[in-house]
Amino acid sequence: MNKYIALSRSAIFRVCLNRFQKVKLGNKNIFSKSCATKDLLNGLVPCLGCTTSRSISTDRQSYQNARQEVKAMCTVLERSNLTKPADIARLLGIDSLNLFSKSDPRLQQHRPDGRHDNEDEKKENDGNENGKPPLKGLVFVWLWTAALMYMLSRLVGDDDKSSGFHYVSWTEFVHDMLAKGEVEEIIIGPEMEMAVIKLYPGAVIKGRRLDNTIFHMKIVDSDRFEEKLRQAEEGLGIRREQGIPISYQRGSSWASVAVLMIIALGLYMMFRNVKVQMPNPMDMFAGERKAKYTRVDLQTQKGKGIMFKDVAGLKEAKIEVMEFVDYLNKADKFKELGAKIPKGALLLGPPGCGKTLLAKAVANEAKVPFLAMAGSEFVEIVGGLGAARVRDLFAEARKRSPCIIYVDEIDAIGKQRAGNNWDSSGGEGEHTLNQLLVEMDGMGTQEGVIMLASTNRADVLDKALLRPGRFDRHIMIDLPTVIERQEIFEMYLKQLSLAADVGKYAPRMAELSPGMSGADIANICNEAALHAARDQKKVIDVSDFEYAVERVIAGPAKKNTVLSPEEKRVVAYHEAGHALAGWMLKHTDALLKVSIVPRTSSALGFAQYMPTDNKLYSTEQLFEKMCMALGGRVAESLTFNKVTTGAQDDLQKVTNIAYRQVKQFGMNETVGNIAFPDNGDTFGKKPYSKLLASTIDNEARSLVTKAYRHTEELLQTHKDKLVKIAETLLEKEVLSYEDVQALIGPPPHGAKQTVTAVEWDTGSQNVRAKQDNKMETKT
Repeated sequence: MNKYIALSRSAIFRVCLNRFQKVKLGNKNIFSKSCATKDLLNGLVPCLGCTTSRSISTDRQSYQNARQEVKAMCTVLERSNLTKPADIARLLGIDSLNLFSKSDPRLQQHRPDGRHDNEDEKKENDGNENGKPPLKGLVFVWLWTAALMYMLSRLVGDDDKSSGFHYVSWTEFVHDMLAKGEVEEIIIGPEMEMAVIKLYPGAVIKGRRLDNTIFHMKIVDSDRFEEKLRQAEEGLGIRREQGIPISYQRGSSWASVAVLMIIALGLYMMFRNVKVQMPNPMDMFAGERKAKYTRVDLQTQKGKGIMFKDVAGLKEAKIEVMEFVDYLNKADKFKELGAKIPKGALLLGPPGCGKTLLAKAVANEAKVPFLAMAGSEFVEIVGGLGAARVRDLFAEARKRSPCIIYVDEIDAIGKQRAGNNWDSSGGEGEHTLNQLLVEMDGMGTQEGVIMLASTNRADVLDKALLRPGRFDRHIMIDLPTVIERQEIFEMYLKQLSLAADVGKYAPRMAELSPGMSGADIANICNEAALHAARDQKKVIDVSDFEYAVERVIAGPAKKNTVLSPEEKRVVAYHEAGHALAGWMLKHTDALLKVSIVPRTSSALGFAQYMPTDNKLYSTEQLFEKMCMALGGRVAESLTFNKVTTGAQDDLQKVTNIAYRQVKQFGMNETVGNIAFPDNGDTFGKKPYSKLLASTIDNEARSLVTKAYRHTEELLQTHKDKLVKIAETLLEKEVLSYEDVQALIGPPPHGAKQTVTAVEWDTGSQNVRAKQDNKMETKT
């Protein structure tokens, strides 16, 4: 027991200090400045329950002396602002405050809440390790960084003029110092690429006596500097024996090594003693590697979304896509016959034909999880993210097997891989494509995941992506036929308030929308509803639909455009030439409407035709199409003896038809029965010689000239009819099929074979084509 009483004051203080670190008075720490001395002293009493203090308590006098001594030390510590345990530990030279915390668990005092003191200690230590680094440690890091930068700057030298050095150029050195004999010595430091110029005391430079006689000059090649200096001296008439002495001052490489070793040692000690948690550089992309897909699951969204019954038209496409749904829902039926479930289907077709709409229907009909992503969401600037997202997407799909993956606009990641090194920017895209190929049909591929994708650029997709085993089926979704357009119109018209039944509008609208996609049809119905609302109507009638069709094709009428009488007359004869040429020829399309009302699409007039649904065209049919397109230019030339720029679009169409006949259709006797790709489809060298290219140009030009002469003869013969149509257009601005027939009579070759009559809800007779229609805008 005497050995405990004989403990030095320093040891007692360390024990009590260790206990004070763990004890709190209410919500206040013992060493907080807000704690009074009385609270600090009262907090010592429960702390003296350790082994040492219990031994001391046997001697009452020693206990009182120790208590008074601790009280005095606490007062001194508060006055000295040493209120933190870390500061006191550093003052005493203790490596750690936990030096005396290890004691017999049986002798540890129990807390009122049932926990031991070491539990608080453990909690505190864990908080320090898992929390933010202490401010003191961060300051230490920044100080070391600043010191490192300073030492490196001093090591490599400082060429800034603000460092106190006086720099001169080679020209100033030769003319102002060397030529005047003011240079006493030159000292060269090869490692620093620097020459120190030492002048004579009291040297006069530029008429001024200098107090500073040390100057510095940058040198590029220290080995040849002396030779260059001697040549300059020789040019100034200085003899070699009177030359400026040069001395070389080479620094010791051990100094640089020593500095680097000190820096390395400091960095080691810094990261060894200061536990600053540095973030992993790749952690910033941890969230980006996840595939950002859209999940459609009927288990959570039952009854919502688009179904197959909501998709009008696309009968063949729906049949093929519905089979994929059966593969997942009734897989046993196919496996019994030995059939393998297709791994993917590719939806191909022009924009707006319903590819994405059909995929949405599959998502709601499949009764299995459906994961959808856009092709552009895979590839990012950071390398490797695209492949990581592909892996994550397929991993999520396998967890939910059976499952369907849908990638919209897959051409963003499925483009053909370059066979050369011209394009180095496609590396990330190729990595993403390679990972997609492996996931779809690789060594670790498993069944239960079907992939759907859509694109309108099938020509750019990689062949490895299109092969069976990846995309087993290619489903073509083309522009709707007249019957499909009628079904689409019926679906959209049911949602509108019409002046008559849907059956009286849908057939006619299908005839007035040739070559339009489902998206265009939806736009027409919406424009008709908007037009009726602007006119304060309660229901939508015929005029609203006619306005909508013209607006979608040629743009709305530009009422504020004022044409001069001369320009309006030129436009009238131009459109009359188109109408008359098509009326008099045999194989042309039926005229529906001709107008000279300006449009916002830069069209000063347009003619609407109703072509047949022919897939094959003869030489005569193509020739007469060219004649009808040239009718506007010929009419201008015959009437005004001049031409305008209004025929630019017509000439482009005529040139295209002529070149395709010569290059692709094999309809030219000189060139022969050969076909070449379009100029836009070839890169580099053309697949034919320069002589043949010249022949193709000559034959196309000859064909256009022949069509122009034929149209000129036709309109010259029927010039009286041309004048009637043009003058009536100037008066009415819009002429229909019946108006033209009343002016010049029926077509000379008989009524167009595909033209019949159909009625609007108003009961008026109009022209109807049985097959697809087409709108052509003439300017």
